[in-house]
Amino acid sequence: MQVASSTMSIDFSISWKPFFLDPRLPGGEGKDKIEHYKAKFGAERVAQMMPHMVQTFADEGIPGYSINGRVGNTLDSHRLLEHALRTGGPEKQDELVEILFDRYFLKGQPLSSRAVLLEAAATVKLDGAQAILESDRLQQDVWSEVESAYQAGVSGVPYFRIDGGGRGKEVSGGQPPEVFLQIFSSLGRSTTALGFAAGSQVSVRALKAKPEHNGKIGTVIGAQGTERIQVRLRSGEEVALRPANLEAHVPKSDTAHLDVA
Repeated sequence: MQVASSTMSIDFSISWKPFFLDPRLPGGEGKDKIEHYKAKFGAERVAQMMPHMVQTFADEGIPGYSINGRVGNTLDSHRLLEHALRTGGPEKQDELVEILFDRYFLKGQPLSSRAVLLEAAATVKLDGAQAILESDRLQQDVWSEVESAYQAGVSGVPYFRIDGGGRGKEVSGGQPPEVFLQIFSSLGRSTTALGFAAGSQVSVRALKAKPEHNGKIGTVIGAQGTERIQVRLRSGEEVALRPANLEAHVPKSDTAHLDVA
């Protein structure tokens, strides 16, 4: 992304979506990670995987990876990440992701642990975390996103949807930078053809299916297929709308708002 930002004049905004590799994992303090992976992959394969994983992390400038520690159900962590996105935007969500990755991959802490999640939320100054975790809020939202991913054929992570996704803009697994740069180089063409440039501010209008979105302001992310435009609302929610339901938004002179896509 740094190369694309400097050479292609593209700005980026990252949002993280939930996915369950194993929704049957226990909550709370979870279970021993090594024993879990041995049961899943076999002891021999785990022994082969470890040196490769340690080297991969080191090559990316992240020393200290270990398979030791515990693993648990990630539903609550995904609820917290969705809460971060809705209340603090993509930047706050990304901050929380970085902390959770550190706790899980480097410190071996289970992301099912209430204490681990609350400590991570406090580190990034995310308000309302305890109230979320003590309720069932956002559970249905998370499951809806996961089911959508399953139905779309997503079977593992990482999985990237770029500029709204669609043909030629989805990448599965770890890929070399050239794969992403090729996609980045084509961004903006189809969105401009639909009448709205990527990164432009729009307001929602004449929407019948979800009239509660009418009047809301958002940022164009990119084209979603050939008929819809992916828009990130200021709340952090993303919607795919037809051009007829959007109009250019011109901020008032006394209002400053920055929402970079």
